[in-house]
Amino acid sequence: MAESQVPYPYLPPQLQAIRASISEPRFATYLTKGGNHEEYAMALYLYNARVAKAFLYPLNVAEVTLRNAVDGILVAKFGSTWHQDATFREQTLSADGLATLDKAIQRAGANAARNQVIATLTFDFWSNLFRSEYGALWRTTVNIAFPHLKHGESRQEIQNLVRPINAFRNRVAHHEPVLDMNVTDIHAKIVRLVELRCAETAAWMKHHSTLGAVVRSRPRRDGSATNTLASKLDAAFVPVTPETGLSELIDLVEEKPQPILCLDEDGRPTAAFTVLDAIRFISQRAKDLDGLIALHDHRVADLIAATNVTGRWVQMDEASPVALAVKELQKPRIQILVGIDGATGKATGAILRAHRRY
Repeated sequence: MAESQVPYPYLPPQLQAIRASISEPRFATYLTKGGNHEEYAMALYLYNARVAKAFLYPLNVAEVTLRNAVDGILVAKFGSTWHQDATFREQTLSADGLATLDKAIQRAGANAARNQVIATLTFDFWSNLFRSEYGALWRTTVNIAFPHLKHGESRQEIQNLVRPINAFRNRVAHHEPVLDMNVTDIHAKIVRLVELRCAETAAWMKHHSTLGAVVRSRPRRDGSATNTLASKLDAAFVPVTPETGLSELIDLVEEKPQPILCLDEDGRPTAAFTVLDAIRFISQRAKDLDGLIALHDHRVADLIAATNVTGRWVQMDEASPVALAVKELQKPRIQILVGIDGATGKATGAILRAHRRY
């Protein structure tokens, strides 16, 4: 996704080679935006690529939803072969629309089924069907295609949505910069368009969209992320060592949920767990010993050895973008994310998946 947790060195020969591949005219846009700072320009280029990729999914849902909505109306009015219907072709479509349709039919094949033709038609075709010259087509049908339109809203509402979405889609498809565009507004228009057709599909799309996380990864001039993991880490974790006794651990823990980090002698994390893990361990040992457990006889090392914490925590450089941290916390087994100083490896804070908004 045009991202890596490992910094890229950008030595002069590398920069020269990359710029040559991208082309100077294309790279000039990012270089100007980056104040002639080459590495910052590269970071902006990568950010632009991440934004474009984040839009592939919502644009896919919007385009498929739109064309299926229009197809349903065209089938109802002109039959299951509307792409061949004389009335539609000669009396409804504009000259440009007919030319676009015929190109799609040619690409799909002379005897291609309607669904094959639909698959080859461009977003431009579907978007243009909502221009004013197609007003008659939508006078009594727009609320059928988009049942969640409010009273008084018409074809114009759909056109106001699909026109900027189509323009943005074309920029993404041609790898053009979207740095200065209001991408959150475009995303909102996509959600709105799908919502007018089906609220459930819109909610599903919005839930799985990654744009919010990507936008938060926009780089600063030094090439790092504006919103870094360091800004979200909770420094109030409980530091322990393998030799810390469980009785001492209980005294260290406060009422609020806290991550517990087992650190080596240099302050680097070797394991991470929660109070719940400690409670489970104590409960199990009590059962094994018929309820007679002495906390001072057990150490953190015993808890870690008996509790499967491996794979339930992850460490990450605190300078990493928050977007990357969010992706780690969204993995099924990860419960704790530990931030570390990239230079020393020391723990600087942590985030509990279940108890922290990120």
